[in-house]
Amino acid sequence: MKKNTKIWLLRACLGLLILANMLVIFLFSAQSGEQSGETSSKVTQAVAEITVKDFEQKTQQEQTQIVEKMHPPVRKLAHMAEFGSLGALTLLLLLTWRGGLLWRYGAALAFTLLYAATDELHQLLAENRGPRITDVLIDLSGAVITCTLILAVALLIKHRKGNKKMKLQTTRYNIKGSKGIKGIKLAIASDLHGCATEEILKRLGEEQPDLILIPGDLIDDEGLRNASNTCYGFLSACAAIAPTFYSLGNHELACYHKGNPWRHPIPVPIPQTVKTRIAQTGAILLDNNSVLHGEVRICGLTSGINGKKNEPDAKTLADFASQTEYRILLCHHPEYFMPYIKDTDIELTLCGHAHGGQWRFFGRGTYAPGQGILPKYTSGVLENRCVISRGLGNHTHIPRIFNTPELVIVEIE
Repeated sequence: MKKNTKIWLLRACLGLLILANMLVIFLFSAQSGEQSGETSSKVTQAVAEITVKDFEQKTQQEQTQIVEKMHPPVRKLAHMAEFGSLGALTLLLLLTWRGGLLWRYGAALAFTLLYAATDELHQLLAENRGPRITDVLIDLSGAVITCTLILAVALLIKHRKGNKKMKLQTTRYNIKGSKGIKGIKLAIASDLHGCATEEILKRLGEEQPDLILIPGDLIDDEGLRNASNTCYGFLSACAAIAPTFYSLGNHELACYHKGNPWRHPIPVPIPQTVKTRIAQTGAILLDNNSVLHGEVRICGLTSGINGKKNEPDAKTLADFASQTEYRILLCHHPEYFMPYIKDTDIELTLCGHAHGGQWRFFGRGTYAPGQGILPKYTSGVLENRCVISRGLGNHTHIPRIFNTPELVIVEIE
């Protein structure tokens, strides 16, 4: 059977199931108040017999009390199930066509909401029944639950299939320069986490930046200790394109939980052998120190995660803030900016770490380490002097949702 035939057959089956679901809802709504109450009482009785221990051994009065108590929530759950299945079937049907997942998710909910509203109006024609806004919201909640589950599964499948060929976005920002600095093009490659680098290197070659800056989490500490790890090839390729500066994030310092979410991370210093290996690539490692490159001074502020604390090295920051050149600070953690960096006059800070908040809805991230739920600093530019990258890779099994990895290009005007 041809692929197109199978798809149309699937669409026909889903369409018939949707019509059958709508018909069932319509017939239940056509019942009078007494008939509807009797039907839901029978269903509640059956549920009680299954869920309540020794239900059949209780007296008739006790059984009646249990059924009466269970009746309202069971009735509402039945409505949620009816409209939950309608929303799920509608979304599955829409998923057989190409297009954005979010609009199809919204379309399925909108259709379910519309039918829930008409269903309540239909009850005006039934004896002893009438419409309620609360019932519409209950019906819609059932669809929200089922459609959200399907959306999550679809996104996970999409993530796993496209993990090796993940789309890459180039994000551009213009920053006003000072101290006579202008016309400098910076490429920020943050949070690679050992991801495939072919497309990234291709973009970097096309952009031809003046500097390539990596503010942490290129790879974890185990990767750095492996001399054959691809991260060294990436650093060499970057250094061949433009001067490359690399600072350390929490993953390079073994500050990650390794499957134990209750363990407080403890940093492990970078061995001299690893530092030598990085230097051999042509990239410059900045580990709580700074270097002068032309008229620009660049500092790498190493991740300060240590046990329960998460704060930068105060001396490094103070020494760098006292320098007179145009200063660019590689700072892995964006949550450091407001309490520690904002009150200095450092011209430009480049961050990563937050991964864009992992799941982004309406331009906002949902969670970021160090900031928690609904974080403030996950992407964009703060005060025209702090650029936050959403990162290029992903070190967890949780997919990035509506959060395309980005190579950030900053042009100092």
